[in-house]
Amino acid sequence: MEKLYTIATIAHKLSASNRGRFVSEETVMTWVRSGSLQACRVPNNKRGYGRYPYLVEEAHLVKVLQEKGYDTTLVVPNAE
Repeated sequence: MEKLYTIATIAHKLSASNRGRFVSEETVMTWVRSGSLQACRVPNNKRGYGRYPYLVEEAHLVKVLQEKGYDTTLVVPNAE
């Protein structure tokens, strides 16, 4: 099964791993709203997903981050 990442996790890992490049949850949500990052909404009956209840598949996340110029190995340890 494909690993899934929350919007909060993506923002946190990008901010922690890329020196001087702070990435907020709002920035990641902007990518989702613009269509460059595909995310699935978590059902309303599930809690604990933060302000933006969306999940992103690992393979798609790696592809998008590479296109945006981020070092994906720091976010997804086994990324190529």
